[in-house]
Amino acid sequence: MNGLCICMKQSTRISLIERSAMTFESFLSREFASRFYTEEFLNGIAARRIELHMRIGKSASLAFIFATTIAFFDLIAGSAVSYSGFTLQITKDLTPIIALLAAGALLQTTFAFIDEQILFRVLIKLGVNINIHSFPLMLIDKMAINLWGDALTPRYFGPKSGFGHKAAFISLSLIALIAFLGIVLYAPAMISVVTYQTFTDPESRLVAKGISALACLITLWALLLSSFSA
Repeated sequence: MNGLCICMKQSTRISLIERSAMTFESFLSREFASRFYTEEFLNGIAARRIELHMRIGKSASLAFIFATTIAFFDLIAGSAVSYSGFTLQITKDLTPIIALLAAGALLQTTFAFIDEQILFRVLIKLGVNINIHSFPLMLIDKMAINLWGDALTPRYFGPKSGFGHKAAFISLSLIALIAFLGIVLYAPAMISVVTYQTFTDPESRLVAKGISALACLITLWALLLSSFSA
């Protein structure tokens, strides 16, 4: 019983991303660790990270556009869109569909962001294993992504960073955090508004309520994945 209590006290909570990084780190202590430093592997991981970076930008942009469309839907309601002889009348019945598209884009953003962070942690583990604390710079010829972030990160190895460097890093981190929370919370807020309006409107169709509920479930899934991975 005492042993169980000691184990419980020593246990620590780690995110899903960190757990993946620890699993990969265990691979580096095995006989096939040299595989992860081959040109083929490094080229592959660089290509995958570039793909994920593009996916994040595309899906996040779509989530923002769909959420903004919901926010300013009153400005376009009642108008019509024509394409190749087909005319679509924009009515409030479309808002649950737009909310579902926003939820799908948000979920895709969450998946891509988690994948990108796992790859980033893998790179960090690769670097630390050979005593390189800025491994992404070693791949600058293969993957020049977010180099500004590495430039602004204070240095704790070699010549130490000064106060100005640290202050700039903290300020930029706060701005980035606010922008990230704005994007993450913006779409769920608009989806919640649509769901509330759909369920409280007595004239709403059953299919519209079902689509709104599905959009909420997908949004909740995305938020839960984000919280488990943080």
